[in-house]
Amino acid sequence: MSSYIHDERWVYECGDHSELKQLSEIVLLGYDHYNKAEQLSNHIHENAYEFVYIEQGAVSWDVNGETYHMHAQQIFHTRPGELHRASFDYIGPCKMWWMIIRDPQHAGSWFSLGKEDREQFSQVLRHLPRIISTNKVVAESFRSLRKLIEQPGAMLLEYQVRHHVLEVFLHLMHSSSASLQSPDIHDFSIELAKRIEMNPALRLSTRQLAAELGLSESHFYRVFRETNGQSPALYMERVRMGCACRLLLQSSLSITNIAHDLGFKTSQHFATVFKKYIGMTPREWRSQENK
Repeated sequence: MSSYIHDERWVYECGDHSELKQLSEIVLLGYDHYNKAEQLSNHIHENAYEFVYIEQGAVSWDVNGETYHMHAQQIFHTRPGELHRASFDYIGPCKMWWMIIRDPQHAGSWFSLGKEDREQFSQVLRHLPRIISTNKVVAESFRSLRKLIEQPGAMLLEYQVRHHVLEVFLHLMHSSSASLQSPDIHDFSIELAKRIEMNPALRLSTRQLAAELGLSESHFYRVFRETNGQSPALYMERVRMGCACRLLLQSSLSITNIAHDLGFKTSQHFATVFKKYIGMTPREWRSQENK
């Protein structure tokens, strides 16, 4: 079997396990722990969905020209045939589980479900929100899948694997219909990201942001963190690092000038923050991108 672990990566491919050859619905299943930025450019999965669960960190994705930001305990997915990539072709430091599953509409058999149930799942998958907030239970389902596949002589292996995959889907269904996010904070976060992108040198305190919504500082902080999985300061810094990547890639400005444009007092401070989020220094990132 070619299921393998190298450093912080584990991958199972359809047909790798002799007892799972009939379970062709799972195209790929895997886990990655990125300690630094790694390249992840445009790709497509024909007749298959991809689901990505972030266990730790935050990731931005580009799908059909639109950018989506996600954080820990959220699931992002792409539909069959959608062109997608990590923003700027690089995925930053994070821990994530992912699976590529055949479209139930194009599978003769789909996890042993009857025709009616398969059609209902197909409808559900087509209308799922792009990003869904979940919890750590999803990570446990993925860990159980890995443990089962790696365990020699696991009893009722195919049945157990089907169970855990469907468990993830059922969790997605329930989470998408019972989101804990505040619509006001969600919309405010999107607008805040746009403001930072327009003026990356802008520095706003939690107190200032709370005042804009007429909320107490403590209440705003709590709801913002529940909605975005990170504090307002970290959220704005992450958006700012996206601006940094864009300037490093699309301009010939010196790193010192870019640091100044982003509102950093020194290039050293900028480099420290950039490495924290991207996993390498601005100079290293620009050099790698220009190869």
